[in-house]
Formats: sequence, structure tokens, C-alpha cells
Amino acid sequence: MTAQRIVICLHDLFAGGTERIAIGLAADWIEAGREVAILCGTAEGGLRDSVDPRVRVVAMQPPVKRGLLSRFRLARAMAKHVAALRPDVIFLPGNFHALLANPLRAVDDHPKIVLKISNPPLPAGLPFADRLFRHFTRGVDGFAAMNAGLARQLKVMLPDRNIVTLYDPVYVQPHALRPPREGALNILWIGRLEPQKDPRLALDVIAAMKEPVKLTMLGVGTLRGELERRISDQGLNAKVTLAGYVEAIEPYLADADALLITSRYEGGPAVAVEALAQGVPVVSTDCSFLLRDLLSIPQAGKIIASRQAVGLATALAHVCTQPRMPEKLQSLAAPFAPKACARAYLDWLDVLVGHG
Repeated sequence: MTAQRIVICLHDLFAGGTERIAIGLAADWIEAGREVAILCGTAEGGLRDSVDPRVRVVAMQPPVKRGLLSRFRLARAMAKHVAALRPDVIFLPGNFHALLANPLRAVDDHPKIVLKISNPPLPAGLPFADRLFRHFTRGVDGFAAMNAGLARQLKVMLPDRNIVTLYDPVYVQPHALRPPREGALNILWIGRLEPQKDPRLALDVIAAMKEPVKLTMLGVGTLRGELERRISDQGLNAKVTLAGYVEAIEPYLADADALLITSRYEGGPAVAVEALAQGVPVVSTDCSFLLRDLLSIPQAGKIIASRQAVGLATALAHVCTQPRMPEKLQSLAAPFAPKACARAYLDWLDVLVGHG
């Protein structure tokens, strides 16, 4: 038996890393001869046109949008569609979707339910964290950790469960880097404008820099209004551009001196791999195990343990003035080639399904 029919569950199609990776995997799995459907609470968000036309998209009616307790409502709505789709595998593409596992298992015990661990399982210091995580993932048959560090954490919490390490693919189109130039440093920030990504810190970093600098922030989210006010209050209007959602990030990366990541926590920030694949160095908070593996040479950038803006600003200034070595950085991104990552997922899913 193989994982012939795969259903991917997404809350919506907003342009987050989780959604873009899931849509990319869906296309590669279709190309490999599998049948793939996306179940989503709503098709809103801007990514609908990027879904391979061979992938069936089933949006809930009425729509289930993100909000307080929305994942519980989403699970009930999705459960009504599982039987008709007859999946061999239900793929939950990140921690955010973990709450769907038990309700979906309750309505159908046939499909294997797999959960990609895209962030630390639960916030550090939360009482009874292990017990809560085990409870809410009872229905999961297999866990795919995005890096070895997350896999180690999981194996301590869930010693008897099926846990593997599988890299996220990185979908990036090569784009010529701009030649070196004089003038302001060009810093790029990419992510949801949400507390986890801490875009407020990015503004503080730019305010702390002594060098002429421009920051472009790509992404949408609930903090947009607050950021606009902070930009004005901090006198950063001439330095910071909130560009919102863009169809392609490659031209922005090609024009950047460095990528800035300010997240509080991440499973494995795909934007870091995308930057390296374009030959762009990264300066980041210490938010992910994967970054420690990725930024393995000095030219790749810096990880700053402190969340102080001054430290990040100093690191950015240093990294941006170093000689560019795009070939070395691109080699660091090679293990994240899409076809290889998609194939590794299918090999694991086939084993899960074959074991019955």
C-alpha cells in the first residue's frame, strides 16, 4: 500500500511559510502521481492562484476564519468532508493545525494522520506542557520534525511515537544579485506581522543603527496598524517600508544586503534558506535549532542570543560590510531542494500507510 490519496488541512491561504510550503509539497506530490486535496477553512488569503490546478481545493461553507477557538470549529467543519475524500493520509502542516488531529481521528480511523512540527511543541515554562501536547496529539500517527533539534525535543516528550526529521523544501527562483553599491544598507524582513515574528523589534533594530539604512518588511497581519504608528512615532518613515504581501520575494532578496529575522521562536524559518539560496546573509535572533545548522560559516550571517536591538543592529552592520560570497551561501541551501524533500516525505508516508 502507498499514500495514494493525501489531504492537506489549512486554516486559510494567507501567505505564511506554512501555507506556501504545503502548497509546494502538494504540487510535487501530484507530480509524483499522488492525488492531493487541500481542505481549508477559507480560500481567502492570496495564495489560491498559486495552488497547482490539479490539486482539489475544498473550502468550508460557510467559511471558518481565524479567531478565538476557530480551530475547534474548523475541525468540526472539516470532519464532514473526510469520508468523501477517502484519504490515505491527512497531513497537518504545522503546530497551529495540531488541534485538528483528534476530531478528525474521531470521525475516521482509516487515514494516517501526520503532523509536521514547525515550532517547539509548546511554549517553554507552560505547566503540564508534555501532558497537554500528548493529549491534543493522541490522534497523530506520525510526527515530522523540521530539524534534528525539534526531533530530539519530541522524542523526550513522546518516547513511543513515530518521529522523523524531514526538511521543508525551499521554493526559490534564482535571481541575479544586484552589484555592490554605495549608500544606505538595504535590509529585508519577511513574515507575518504577528507577535511570534516580533516585527516591533525589527523597527527598534533599524532605529538603533548608526549607518544609513532602509528596511523593507514583507507580510501582512494584525500588527500592521500598530507598526504604522510606531514608524511615525520613531521617525522612521524615510527608513522603513511596509510592502505588504508580494507575489514573489526573489527580487527583494536579490536587492538586499541582509535578511533580518526577529522571531521569538521558529521551527525552521524557510526565509533563511531562501535568502541563502539567493546568496544573501542572515542576521537572526536565536529562534530556531535549524539556524544553528544553516549559518555554519561566517559569511552566512550571525545568530544573536540577546533580543536587544543594539546587538542585532551591530551584527547587521558587520554582516553587510563583508565581501559577498553567494556560491558558498547557496551550497548551504542545497539539502532543501524541493524534489528531494517531497520524495523523502512520500517515502515516509508510504511506510506509515504500509504498516496498516
